[in-house]
Amino acid sequence: MEESDETAVEAALGLSASFFVNSVLNAVDDVRYGAFEYCLQEGAPEAVGAAMATQKSEELERGVISIHNLVKDVLDKRMSNWEKYCLRHCFAIPEGFLIREDDIPAKKSLNDGNSDSDLDAELVSLRKKLEDANNESEELQKELSSLERQAECQRNLDSSMAELLKVFESKAFQDNFQDLVNVIPLFQRKLEGMKRKIVENIDDQIDWNVNGHHKRLASGFTARTEDSQDVVNVLKKY
Repeated sequence: MEESDETAVEAALGLSASFFVNSVLNAVDDVRYGAFEYCLQEGAPEAVGAAMATQKSEELERGVISIHNLVKDVLDKRMSNWEKYCLRHCFAIPEGFLIREDDIPAKKSLNDGNSDSDLDAELVSLRKKLEDANNESEELQKELSSLERQAECQRNLDSSMAELLKVFESKAFQDNFQDLVNVIPLFQRKLEGMKRKIVENIDDQIDWNVNGHHKRLASGFTARTEDSQDVVNVLKKY
């Protein structure tokens, strides 16, 4: 392919072999120059720091410059060969290569008179997407905070349940609970006795109203008071 055709294809694709090669060569030169410049600065008189420091510094500078020139010659030859290889092989365009019209975004953009309006519309769309993403992020943050609060409540509940379980499993609680189980039948018997005496008191009241048996009524109330006190004493023990 002729050089003019290659240049046209490179321009259409937005490529520039010479620009790439020159950029690499300039970068290599900058690194090389910076390295030897650093050596020269390190060899300054104040760095040598001894008698006849200036003379030693000059000798060191001449040595560094000589090495620099030697490295530059070798590096220039190597980079020249690298440049030829890139241009002949890496950036060589095959014979008969054709580029499709839809592969030329730059040309398409230039021929499109509405490119600015399209960019504005795309910018508005991106802003809308960003706003939606921010809103979604806020909702997710609220949900995350709610989940964290629920998790904290659950941890507190688990901790409380664990402490309560320890109390239930303790020997003192088991002993007290067993004592309470043992006293329940006694408590039930006392209640049944009280119920019977309440019925007897009611009968006594009726009998008193009819026959005036004051003595029997007093005896009934005394018995009920004593039974109530027995129940209270049993409960106070546990």
